[in-house]
Formats: sequence, C-alpha cells, structure tokens
Amino acid sequence: MPRPAAPTSELAPRRKARIALALDTEGVAQLGELAAQVGRAGFYPAAVAFLASLIEADVSVAFLYSTDQRPRYLAVKAEAAMRRGARDTAYLAGPYVLDPVYQMFQRGQPDGAYPMASYLPDDFYESEFYRCFFRNTLLLDTIDVLWRIDERSSIAFCLGREQGTLPFGSAESALVQHVLPLLFALMRRHHELATPPKPDEADRLVHRKVQATMANFGASLLTKREREVVFYMLSGYSSEQTAARLHTAEGTIRNQRKSIHRKLETGSQAELFSLFIQCIPFADPDSGADPLPRCQGSAPRQSN
Repeated sequence: MPRPAAPTSELAPRRKARIALALDTEGVAQLGELAAQVGRAGFYPAAVAFLASLIEADVSVAFLYSTDQRPRYLAVKAEAAMRRGARDTAYLAGPYVLDPVYQMFQRGQPDGAYPMASYLPDDFYESEFYRCFFRNTLLLDTIDVLWRIDERSSIAFCLGREQGTLPFGSAESALVQHVLPLLFALMRRHHELATPPKPDEADRLVHRKVQATMANFGASLLTKREREVVFYMLSGYSSEQTAARLHTAEGTIRNQRKSIHRKLETGSQAELFSLFIQCIPFADPDSGADPLPRCQGSAPRQSN
C-alpha cells in the first residue's frame, strides 16, 4: 500500500531560488570554446567573445595591467571602432595613466565588475583625456571587470556599448556579476597552465618614463601639493572632488589651479594636458628630475 504523503509542515525546506544563467545555443558554444582555450593562446579572444555575447556589448577588450610596464592588449573585439580608425598607439604612449580603470588597478581596487558611472571623476567629460582619447571610441557606456593575477598585475575587461544604442541596465550588471565566479575560476586555471608573457623592454621603458613624468612633472616650479592637484586636473576631477580627496577647502584648490596655470604658463586644461604629454619622452626615470626644463630646452626656474 502506498505511503501517504507527509503533511506540509513535515516536508524538508527547499533551497532558496537561484538566478538562472540562461544561454542560447551560441552562448553555450562560446562558453565551451572559452573552457577549451584554458592554457592556450586563444583564451582571451574567447573570453571577450563570450562576455560581449552575454550582455550584447558592441566592444569587448582584454588588457594586461602591470606595475612594471605599460598596458598590453590581450584581445580586442571592436570591429566598428577599428573600421572608424581607432588606434591604440597614442593611448599607450602615456595617456593610459589617466584612464580611470587603470587608476582603479593602481589603487588596488578589489576584483569585481564596475559600471562606468560608479568610478568616473565628476568632470571626466570635460577632461582632455576624454576629448583626445575616450571620445574617439564613441562608447556610450561600459562595464569594466578587474581580476588580480598577483600583487603586481591584473587583467581588465572593458565591455562597452557605442553611441546610438541603449546603456547597460541593472540586468546586464547583475548578469556580469553572476558569471564572475565562473570566469575567474577559468582565468585562474588559465594562468596556472599558460606560459607568462615575456616582459617587453620597450613597454617597460615607456612605462618608467610615464611614471617619472607623473611623479616629477613641474617639480622645478610647483609645490608638492600643486603637483598632486595637477594629477587630479588631468584625470578629470573638479575642484570640489579634488578638495574632498585631498581633505582641504574647495577655494584652496581653485587658488592652486590658478597658481599652476600661472607657473606653467598654460591658459587651459588642453594646454596643460599637451604639456604633460610632451614631457614624457624627456623624463629620466633614474634621476627624479623634472622633465619640463628638458622638454622646453631651458634651465629650471625657481618655484615661487
């Protein structure tokens, strides 16, 4: 005789409902290809293809960030941008140091996915980095993923939608967050199996010059605090946000900005940005000297 069903109160509690990762046939195939490429040269091209398909991103790029050399492109899925003539050479010549995502890596940001609105400086769209570089990508919105390989290096993914499309919504952000444990596990295994890329001496030298310029730009003319303010000016922070970061008054920052322009004889953000970029080839990573006098071909002037 069949045993009667137990009363509802005696049934074992069900586990909590889980978010489902729904993949169509193409998505399953791309996930399978990503798993198949673990430890192989095609891993990061497969990763950007999978992520782009997952949230319908127009652009998907994988970078290797390092404290020892400038960023390295690992994979790029940006057909339309490349057809429009987008190139990485100018970016890699030095302005990458002003990229907000690269700055998150430098600050030791935890592993995770970050919507663009969560990390942009408040005056980013007024910055020369935006005007000279980011604007040319025609990106409307991004979700950026950071995963740290070790203390000195990280992988960064930029997942973007271009102008003329809808920005990412909360559903896309949640989906990326949902897939991160799987993605990071595959990346961890990949880096256990794959041969690390050899350091590039040209990349190292450019990076050292960029770092030296960031540390010493205007040192023969500006105070240490004014040089800190220059970094925030170039990165797209307003006087208000800079004051909050440096724990001082907004009026103090405004006065320091005026002093910077006066001492460097620049009349705008564009001129300041141009002067900074021009100084990079003249930086001496081993001396700690201000590259500005060498760039301008004159002896250092005394700070006021």
